[in-house]
Amino acid sequence: MPAFGHYYVDVADKIKDILDEYPAGAATLREILQNTDDAGGTIQRFILDTRDDPVSGELVDDTLQRCNGPAILAVNNSTLSESDWKAITRISKSSKKEDERSTGKYGQGFCTVYHVTDNPHVLSGRKLLILDPNEFVNGSTGLIWPSSNGSSTEYDRKKYPGHMRGFDCVPDVHDDDYHGTAIRLPLRQSDSHSRIKSTPTSTEDVDSMFDNFI
Repeated sequence: MPAFGHYYVDVADKIKDILDEYPAGAATLREILQNTDDAGGTIQRFILDTRDDPVSGELVDDTLQRCNGPAILAVNNSTLSESDWKAITRISKSSKKEDERSTGKYGQGFCTVYHVTDNPHVLSGRKLLILDPNEFVNGSTGLIWPSSNGSSTEYDRKKYPGHMRGFDCVPDVHDDDYHGTAIRLPLRQSDSHSRIKSTPTSTEDVDSMFDNFI
């Protein structure tokens, strides 16, 4: 009897192909702004955090120390719905395409953030998502907590405070239930070993992005 098989998709390779269809620079910020509109947000803030704060022993995996350097933060006043969370992790599908009131493309459009980062962090409500399409950590394409299956008995955002430190400049972000959405994009470094994009992103590059966006 034949064995059943499956298709396998290299997520990093797929995102690399998607980036060829989306311009870099200020267009990334416009995509985020559109996604904020999707989620019903009325306020959008972009922040360049230039701090370099390496930590050890407070992370799920020390490989993620790469994420504690300079970063872009995009903060809005809406909380992600379950469909939004799913769309962010479905790179080839948008949950918004049939909603005529929506202008953004959560999912494929969100992938524009990979022009500047390898590990987007998304914090909203009680969830923190760290995406890892390069599978730097334990062969997984992402981490989310508290876990959606209810297996986590401890609020892991407090158990691993190193991941939250990068959000310190966001008001009320340390509340157990954060009423808003904060997206943190650690800037890609020259030694990232990324399979998505080899070009690093400097704070000067981000200054130029902000100027062009304005």
